[in-house]
Amino acid sequence: MDNTVKVTINGREYQLPKGMILVDAAKLVGIDIPVFCYHPKMKPVGACRMCLVEIEKAPKLQTACTTPVADGMVVRTNSPRAIAGQNATIEFLLLNHPLDCPVCDKGGECPLQDNTFGYGRGTSRFAEMKRHFVKPIPLSDKILLDRERCIMCYRCVRFTREIAGDETLTVLERGSWSQIGVMEGRTFDSPFSGNTIEICPVGALTSSLYRFRARPWDIDVKTVGTVCSLCPVGCNVNLTVRNNEIKRILSRENTPVDDGWLCDRGRFTYQFVASPDRLTQPLIRRNGELQPATWDEAIVEVRDRIQEMLVKRGPGAIAAVASPKGTNEEGYLLQKLMRTAIGTNNVDYTLAAHPPSTPLRFDAASGSIVGLERANVIILADVNPIVEQPVLDLRLKKAADRGAKIVVIGPEKIDLVRYAALWLKTEREAVVDVAHALLGAVVQGDLVRGDFVQNRVRDAEAVLSWAAKLDLDALASKAEVPREQIDAVAQLYAGAANASILFRRRSSPSGLADALVNLALLCGQIGRTGAGVYPLVAETNEQGMIDVGAVPDRLPGQRSISDVEARQALADLWGRPVPSEPGLTGSEMLARARDGGLSVLYLIGHDPLGSADAAAVRAALERVDVLIVQDIFLTETAKQATIVLPGCAFGEKDGTYTNLERRIQRLQVGVKPRGEARPDWRIIRDVGIALGGDFDYQTSADVLAEIALAAPIYHGITLGRLGLHGLQWPRWAADGSGSESLYGNEEESFTCAPVAAGETSVRG
Repeated sequence: MDNTVKVTINGREYQLPKGMILVDAAKLVGIDIPVFCYHPKMKPVGACRMCLVEIEKAPKLQTACTTPVADGMVVRTNSPRAIAGQNATIEFLLLNHPLDCPVCDKGGECPLQDNTFGYGRGTSRFAEMKRHFVKPIPLSDKILLDRERCIMCYRCVRFTREIAGDETLTVLERGSWSQIGVMEGRTFDSPFSGNTIEICPVGALTSSLYRFRARPWDIDVKTVGTVCSLCPVGCNVNLTVRNNEIKRILSRENTPVDDGWLCDRGRFTYQFVASPDRLTQPLIRRNGELQPATWDEAIVEVRDRIQEMLVKRGPGAIAAVASPKGTNEEGYLLQKLMRTAIGTNNVDYTLAAHPPSTPLRFDAASGSIVGLERANVIILADVNPIVEQPVLDLRLKKAADRGAKIVVIGPEKIDLVRYAALWLKTEREAVVDVAHALLGAVVQGDLVRGDFVQNRVRDAEAVLSWAAKLDLDALASKAEVPREQIDAVAQLYAGAANASILFRRRSSPSGLADALVNLALLCGQIGRTGAGVYPLVAETNEQGMIDVGAVPDRLPGQRSISDVEARQALADLWGRPVPSEPGLTGSEMLARARDGGLSVLYLIGHDPLGSADAAAVRAALERVDVLIVQDIFLTETAKQATIVLPGCAFGEKDGTYTNLERRIQRLQVGVKPRGEARPDWRIIRDVGIALGGDFDYQTSADVLAEIALAAPIYHGITLGRLGLHGLQWPRWAADGSGSESLYGNEEESFTCAPVAAGETSVRG
């Protein structure tokens, strides 16, 4: 069936997608139709009339943003009637507009200016006095409103309703006195409020942090493309830089990742980079006090103290913790430093406990962020994306708007409950009981996908037998969830063409991950776009740290430390043997320190003394002979350090991050480091060279090139291939080819997680 139509625009005939809005269709063939209210990610409203065009046989001009193309349609965007309509619209919009472009934050990059120059008459027939309002009025502590600049395009109101889903902005008053404001009894505290500034086509909405700080013509660098460092979604951003300071952050659309949006945390959290409290030079403790030192002195001190403890206590008494906000290159170099120059697997990226491994081959989400839009059912098991992965929350709302049925399981009434088909409200500890009940309902309801299990799942018999004996009424009662809800969710999930499960990778009840993975395997909901399992990481580059081997029991590429072939391959690459015994986790390092068994602890980007458990941590750190802290501020932990090394902040470093969907993306430098601070990868490199290791890297790109050799899942990764939008691993092939979904190969098999022995809710 042909899904195109023939449309004539400005005298030329085009084949265009059937049903496409005329504005988009014209843009597709290189014809610009001016707009204000129209936005490609929101429903058209035809409010501003800027897109008036002449359509043959239509009695009057039509709005191109609300008109779908039809076969045989003849359109003129530049006819005398269309031009007159566009001229009149501009004239009308400027009737009360203040024309304060020289002081307006939008001046020089304003769609109203551009459309006035491109489609306005140049003179106005109106001479009435313009209206004036008190300005600006704060909609929130970050968003300011200049009411007389507003052209009532409703973009901001529509964003809060259609995209963010919080409906905080509305139109106040009526007629010519209409104005944008906050709904009565509400506050504009949406975590996505900053997007309204960026989509505003005039200077009506401005940022309190950027207002009057810079103008387009005096900005040093306007578009430094990099990746947000504040959560694992990995939203793409542009930095606006003036006088070596980040003045604002704007979205840089990478549709598969962020859909063009940012959360307020990512948009407004940047002033710390230029803070006067930043560490700007190395410090060494002398005579009980931290004193300034040169980099040469600091690196020599690190080398000497480590070598001293190697002789006294051996490599097992030395440990290091990478920052989960650090780049892949930093994590890789730190684990290589520990395994080659020191000879231990005592390396981790967190001081918290790790979750048990699931039976899946990789510790990672099996699908993509954009793939969730293709899911028919999405189960959210004890997660709160709007807090931990904010822009992912918008993707889930978009999926719901497109028809996906969302099921929320957990104690919190998260914002997605409003979009949910079902909310199974239960205590956090009981979420695993609900998961077990879902397994039982699938098996006892004859909902298992037998062909998938038979062909691709091993060790399913024990799970099937166990689930068949579960007392579902008892489990439902224990979780305080109605039994009919359990059955309804099981039928929804098992019967969906594509279904996905999202759960916390860490901090979830014991056994939950195994139960949810088993559920996905028994229902065949894995390995396809929209069908997958998503253990959501919490930290910016937590996934990358796992991938590059900054963990005590896995090597680069997520290979087990017990894998003899993997260790040999790395030994050949590194020129030194790789220890075979798993090292200490971060939490075990602190426990070992409390017992006096740790001599050197190297912390990068961690401040355990700034945590709630500071007293216990202090007792542990006081027994460490040498505490090396690498950070951007003199934290409470840094104040107790033997040696302090000043690293680089977001915007000052390059390298790569891997986000929650396994997408490797490139960071770029926007501002120079403060004082004598150095990129963290370079500091680790210098320590490695001082300790006699093979660390001859000139750039972070050199490190990435070695990661591609050391980690098979990154084999096809190069900076050139990453480009502007990044790539999802695995990239086994040298040409960089790959897939957005893990486990899509129908030849690949799975193993069910073993069931818990002695389950109390098993009948008989």
